[in-house]
Amino acid sequence: MDSVLTTCPFCACGCSLYVQASNGRPTGVAPSENHPVSRGRLCARGWNAHEAPAWGDRLTRPLVRRGGRLEPTSWENALELARASLTTLIEAGKDVGVLGSARATNEENYLAVRLARGALRTGSVDSFLRATYQPLVDGIVAVANGRAPAGTLADVEASDFILVLEGDLANTHPQAAHAVIKAVKAGARLVTVGCARTQLARLAALHLPALPGERGFLVAGLVAAAVAEPEPAGSPERPLPGFEALRGSVAALPVSEQLRQVARWLAQATRAGILVGPDGGPPERLVREGTAIATLAAVTGHLGRPGSALLPLPARGNLRGACEMGVMPHLLPGTIPLTEATAGARLARVWGRAPASALGLTAAGMPGRVAGLVVHAEDVPAVAPTGQDVLEALGQTECLVVLDAFLTPTARAAHVVLPVASFAEGEGTITSLEGRVQRVRPAARPPGEARHGWRALSELSAALGLPFPYRSANDVLREIGEVVPAYAAVADGTRDEAWGTFTSPPSDDREPTLRPLAADRVVAALPAVLALEGVFDWGSDPLVSLSPTLCRDHVSRRKLYPQGLVQMSRRDADGLGVRHGWSVRLASAHGEVALPIVLCNELEPGVLLVPYAFRERVAGVLGGRSEVPVTAEKVQ
Repeated sequence: MDSVLTTCPFCACGCSLYVQASNGRPTGVAPSENHPVSRGRLCARGWNAHEAPAWGDRLTRPLVRRGGRLEPTSWENALELARASLTTLIEAGKDVGVLGSARATNEENYLAVRLARGALRTGSVDSFLRATYQPLVDGIVAVANGRAPAGTLADVEASDFILVLEGDLANTHPQAAHAVIKAVKAGARLVTVGCARTQLARLAALHLPALPGERGFLVAGLVAAAVAEPEPAGSPERPLPGFEALRGSVAALPVSEQLRQVARWLAQATRAGILVGPDGGPPERLVREGTAIATLAAVTGHLGRPGSALLPLPARGNLRGACEMGVMPHLLPGTIPLTEATAGARLARVWGRAPASALGLTAAGMPGRVAGLVVHAEDVPAVAPTGQDVLEALGQTECLVVLDAFLTPTARAAHVVLPVASFAEGEGTITSLEGRVQRVRPAARPPGEARHGWRALSELSAALGLPFPYRSANDVLREIGEVVPAYAAVADGTRDEAWGTFTSPPSDDREPTLRPLAADRVVAALPAVLALEGVFDWGSDPLVSLSPTLCRDHVSRRKLYPQGLVQMSRRDADGLGVRHGWSVRLASAHGEVALPIVLCNELEPGVLLVPYAFRERVAGVLGGRSEVPVTAEKVQ
């Protein structure tokens, strides 16, 4: 039996594990005891990471649509059909686009961008989960003058103060939650912010309730409390640029004694960790939230301080890497502005042609608007805010090319399907929430005629007229180092010797620039607020849905609640005179729906949560928003 060290494909913590394989097939996993993140521990997802690749509905041959059905064909025929169809659309002046994925490696996402901006000449390149993460980063970077969020889970463990803005960290990012728990056991003071008293909230010195969508408003209140202190401990020695304008912008915000206490704790801390869980909502709101969080770290002296961590948490394994590879319509690889001449010239030199520098469509904007679309390792119903609607729109696309390891609903709608390697079969790197770039290694062979993702993307690019010079994923990584400055230090040797390599931060010591905060409240508090829980559906992710072990909870919940559910606090249920399993009618300005309730003792009163998997059931009530004021009444 072979045992191969690789990186877990699920959340963004970046655990290292050994895949055990026999006769070219993965049979089990074991944690790495010495890895600085996993340290001999894995969550339930990690322990069962091998199941979907071994037993899932795998793609083993290229498929093309003929007469309304997908039929096997050769790689040559599939690539030629994709080339001819996409070229015809481009020559006719129609829009085309590319979707990358947080499920794919850095090398694959980089090649997806090369395919889009180089071969297809389009700026419409994105991933659905990008909108849950990159806007937060954009807000932080604006305050930090170009510096990316920084810090490690080891920094969090060593903190004496931790602020967690969560969903439910123990569920979404188990190793990050473990780092917080270790710090609390060592004496750190923990403050949590959220609409539920989660496992971490029950350990906190203080929990600050926040309605869905109002984390940024609460953080702005913390900033107001911090700048109101005459000389807060730990603050910069001299006022930062923009300080007076910032103080004026938050002067009218209500500041409770709790907010003042938290601001003092943060300012007095020697090492502080700020963890920001994934959240939905309009990108502009997330930018404001990121700006407020970075501003709070700056005015208390922790932004850029060695040992203090500021970590927005990506929702899916390689989301940070996908963004840094340029899988977004408004930035080039390396998160460089489209108008940056030096970056454009660097890409032109490496690619042999100038990149398309136009601002493209977002992932949500592509289905139904582009005539041709290439989708790599992304299943739309799992990640799109309106999954089934977007899937139906994809069905109207004139040319849909899907590269995946599994026959997902998105692949079933395609005109051309190219089979690629899954976890435990592919090679390359992924980037964790810390910025740690780590290897993924093959322990088994891709089944049938499936090829490595980097190779399939390269061959599609070559068919479209942009040849590739790569013989391995390492060749692609070396090119990434040429065009993405932060990855220049990610050399082959160091990746193998030191549990991965951190992307290199800027060498200069730019100080933060403060800006006025837009601290408007975005949700009316009464009578109740309906929101979605989470930002994507793990139960529809193929690595979960095709795992016999991991799919159980999701399948059983769908069987128990085929029409969906809404979570409600016991106090709210008592007020309505309803019990667990009874139905309530939720009504907003946009529409109404009746759903059975599930009691949730941890939920704050006035908050109603619908699991992301059932988002289609409340789409008419939400009206395109991620949270909305509603009334709730018992269904008679």
